[in-house]
Amino acid sequence: MEIRLILLDFLFILYINCGLSENTLYSAKLVHRFSDEAKARHSARVLRNGAEIADSGGAGDAWPKRRSLDYYRRLLSSDIQRQKLKLNPQFQFLYPSRGSATLPLGNDFGWLHYMWIDIGTPNVSFLVALDAGSDLLWVPCNCVQCAPLSSSYYSSLDKDLSEYNPSGSSTGKTLSCSHQLCEFGLNCENPKQQCPYTVNYSSDETSTSGVLVEDVLLLVSGHTNAPNMSVRAPVIIGCGSKQTGGYLNGVAPDGLMGLGRGEISVPSRLAKAGLIRNSFSLCFTEDDSGRLFLGDQGVAGEQSTSFLSSDKKNLTYIVGVDACCIGSSCLEYTNFDALVDSGTSFTFLPGQVYERVVKEFNGQVNASKSDFEGYPWQYCYKSSSEGLPKIPSLTLKFATNNSFVVHDPVFVIYGTQGAVGFCLAIQPTDEDIATIGQNFMTGYRMVYDRENFKLGWSRSNCQDLSEGDRMPLTPSADGTSPNPLPTTVQQNAPNAHAVGPAVAEKTPSKSSATCQQHSYFMKFFFVTLLALHTCVYTK
Repeated sequence: MEIRLILLDFLFILYINCGLSENTLYSAKLVHRFSDEAKARHSARVLRNGAEIADSGGAGDAWPKRRSLDYYRRLLSSDIQRQKLKLNPQFQFLYPSRGSATLPLGNDFGWLHYMWIDIGTPNVSFLVALDAGSDLLWVPCNCVQCAPLSSSYYSSLDKDLSEYNPSGSSTGKTLSCSHQLCEFGLNCENPKQQCPYTVNYSSDETSTSGVLVEDVLLLVSGHTNAPNMSVRAPVIIGCGSKQTGGYLNGVAPDGLMGLGRGEISVPSRLAKAGLIRNSFSLCFTEDDSGRLFLGDQGVAGEQSTSFLSSDKKNLTYIVGVDACCIGSSCLEYTNFDALVDSGTSFTFLPGQVYERVVKEFNGQVNASKSDFEGYPWQYCYKSSSEGLPKIPSLTLKFATNNSFVVHDPVFVIYGTQGAVGFCLAIQPTDEDIATIGQNFMTGYRMVYDRENFKLGWSRSNCQDLSEGDRMPLTPSADGTSPNPLPTTVQQNAPNAHAVGPAVAEKTPSKSSATCQQHSYFMKFFFVTLLALHTCVYTK
């Protein structure tokens, strides 16, 4: 040990006095972790430790064959493990343990998108509707007035729905009236009482009420190479003992997950806990399937527009639309503010804007206007024997010179012989604020970036982000987007700049013969020191 310390001191003095000579090269041999040399050293080390290795068995058989599937799998696994050490876990994206896929369940379930989630310990599964226009995650619980949960009541289900029981979960605990998230805490007679809640929704006098509890939501990491990475995230849950309105008629019979900006929402709780970025994405496809990813901030080059501060707490996702365009015709006086709401199936425009949009659409579409019994849309058309005509697109223009293009803004009506007509799937509203619903989001990956207070979008086939290396779509053969945006609006992505390799600054040169001789001594003592170190640790 003393000899090694003396050598270290001597090397340090030489380093300080002479530095590294500019014309001196130092080299070291690199050994690949799965090379034959590394394999031999591994076997020798095992033998020294007293392990028995036969000539045709033992550690050698476990060594991956170069360029084999196992070889590449092990390399990738090592890369992933290092990435976990480099990256803060809050930068992952998560989705419910039952999968990221959303389910469209038709008219029986109000045309909303649903997904299975697991709550509690032991976990219980719930089929919840997704709603970006509200905050609370609630499920039927200790029911006094709830929708039917039997599968026989619904044509789309093959198993019964669940009812939550807080006392049946070892991780469940009620919130008291004194809790900071208890909105109605001041109305309680005793601060230790259970925190009551009531949420009133805008349609059909629909509401849910009960008490608030805290329990765990089971999530998994968005990386396919880490399938065992699960997260039991504490969230606030509404124990919904009483529902009214649409909730008794098939809309969200097994609960609803609010994705709003309020502190009580699931994205807010996960972001505050440091589990995800403060963002999430939704994606819906032409066949009505979809995806939800918590923590997803989208992709580089996606288009975006800022959310508006429409209320003091910024609890809703509202954007400002500068103008509407039908085909290539942009209309005057069609600016409005709009709530971007996944919990609304269709799109609603303020009365005056609606009239201008439908008039222009009616003038451009090559089809005969018609009425279809039972369909509420005012602008419906018959299809010819040749099928549907070319449908003009509808474009929403934003102040940022970005555009959101709805390529197919219609709702197709089918008969026994196929498509018999279609309707412009927009409704008028008496409200000043419009609603952009699910039908306009189809074909897009919609990113609710709460961290940067903006809405992002990119054309997408809604594949699993973990399967597609987080790419939003499958590129075409020529590398262009399969759904390019109109050329009348600038859609350029940020310019990419190539970055050259880093070049280290040179240290001042010392060209004296003495220092050159010292450099050889440095090499000699460095090798000697390594030999002594190896000798000590291999005995």
